[in-house]
Amino acid sequence: MTDVILVVDLGTQSIRGTALDRDGHVWFQQSHPIATDREAGRCEQDPLVWRDRLHDLLAEARRSLGSRIRAMTATGTLSGLVCLDDAGRPLRPAIMYGDQRSRGQAARIQADAAFPNQGGWRAHSCDFLPQLLYLAEQEPEIYRRSRHVLDSTGYLNFLLIGQMTMDAYTRFHCYADPARHDLPSALLRNFGLEASRLGRLTEPGEMLPGPGGTPVIMTTFDSVCAYLGAGLSAFGDALDISGTVTSFGVLHSRCVADPQRRVYSLPWTGGNWLIRGSTAMSGGVLEWARREIVGGGFEEFDALVGQSRPGSGGVVFLPYLAGERAPIWSENACGTFFGLRPETTRADMARSVYEGLSFSLRHIQTIIEEQGVTIGTVRLAGGLARNGFLNRIKADITGRTVRTVRNLELTTLGCAAVAGVAVDWYADLEDAHGRLLELCPEITPDPGVAEIYGESFRLYRDLVTALDPLFA
Repeated sequence: MTDVILVVDLGTQSIRGTALDRDGHVWFQQSHPIATDREAGRCEQDPLVWRDRLHDLLAEARRSLGSRIRAMTATGTLSGLVCLDDAGRPLRPAIMYGDQRSRGQAARIQADAAFPNQGGWRAHSCDFLPQLLYLAEQEPEIYRRSRHVLDSTGYLNFLLIGQMTMDAYTRFHCYADPARHDLPSALLRNFGLEASRLGRLTEPGEMLPGPGGTPVIMTTFDSVCAYLGAGLSAFGDALDISGTVTSFGVLHSRCVADPQRRVYSLPWTGGNWLIRGSTAMSGGVLEWARREIVGGGFEEFDALVGQSRPGSGGVVFLPYLAGERAPIWSENACGTFFGLRPETTRADMARSVYEGLSFSLRHIQTIIEEQGVTIGTVRLAGGLARNGFLNRIKADITGRTVRTVRNLELTTLGCAAVAGVAVDWYADLEDAHGRLLELCPEITPDPGVAEIYGESFRLYRDLVTALDPLFA
C-alpha cells in the first residue's frame, strides 16, 4: 500500500488536512471552516475550535487512510498567539495575524536599543513579540497565569506531541539574531518578558513521536513553508504568494539591509537569504471590490475588467484597505481611487483594483532591486494565482515573466517536502521539489503596454508619497 504524509494547514478561514504520497498525488483532503472575531482592530479565533477541528481531521484521515500515514506535520498562520495554563488549556482567544492592537508595542520594541539592525527588519503589530508585549501590558492577569504562550503552529504541535515548541522562523518574528540559535534575551529582558514561556526552539525537519506512534515533523508557519516548497534554487528565483496577503521574496547570496527598512532579509537554506516584502491585504481587497463594485461573482468581475483597457481610463487605485506593510509601512494608510471623471466606468474602477494590487507588487520589487538584488522569473502561488486575468496583468505591470505553480497550495507542498526529507523519502529539498513541484507555462509581459503601465506606476508612487502625510 502507498504510504502518505498528512499535512495539517491552519489558515485564516479554515483548517485543512491533505495526505500526499512521495510523488505528490493527493489521497485525502478535507477542510473545516474557522470563524474569526473582528472588531475595532481586534482579530481573534478560538483555539478550542482549532483543537476540535484538528481531532476531526485526524479521525477522518485515519478512517480513510488507516495505517498508510507515514508521518504528519502541521503549520499555522504567522503569530496566532495562544495562552495556555499549567494544564495546557487556552486562557483566552488566539490573537491573530491581522490584529492591530499592538501597534504601540511594536513601535516601542523597534525603538529599543536591543532591537536588531541587521537585515532591514522592523517591528509590526502582526508579529509575535509585539502581540506578546500587548498581552503582558493590557491583560497582565492572563499573562501571569500563562504557563506557555505559543504561536498557532506551536499550539497545533502541542496538540499532536504534547510538547511546547517554537520553530526557528517564528523566533525571527521575536527579532532574534540570525547568527544565534536562541531567543533575543536582552530584548525580552528589557520589556519584562520571559523566554521560558515560549517553548523549546525547533528546526524544520526535526522528528518527534506523535499520536499512535506516528512521527510528527516540525515545520514553521505557512508562508515560509510555501517558500520551502517553491524550489527556489538559483539567485534571482522569486516567489509571489498571494492569498489573504501577498508575500514576495527572491533568493539572494547575502543579507541585504535596506537603510529605510522597507524590505528585509530572512536567513535561508544553504547559507543563502530571502529578500522579502509582504503587503497587508490582497484577497480581502478583491473580495471587497467584488462585493461593492460588481455585486456579483468573480466571473462577473473579470468580465467587467475586460471592458476597460490597460491603464483603467486614468484611474489609479491604492489597495491599502488594511493599512500597508512593505514598502511604505503605514498602518494608517487607506484605500484610494485617484483620477475619477464623469466618463469613468465601473469597469475602469474594477480594472484599477487588479492594477493597484499589481502596482503594489511592482513597488516591492522596485525597492528590492534598488538594493542591488536581481529578480528573475517569478513563480505564482496562493489562491489569487488561480486568476489568469490577474496573472497576465501582474506580468505586464511588473515587466517580468511569471509561472504559476500547478499545485497552488504551495504551503502543503513545502510541508510535505520537509517531512519527506525527514522520513528519507527524498535525499534533500531539491530532490523533493523534483518529485512534488510542477510549473505551468510561462506568461511573458506584453511590451505593447509597458509605456502605459510605466506612466501609471510613476503616478502610483507619486500618490503614495503625496498621501503619506495625510495617512498619518
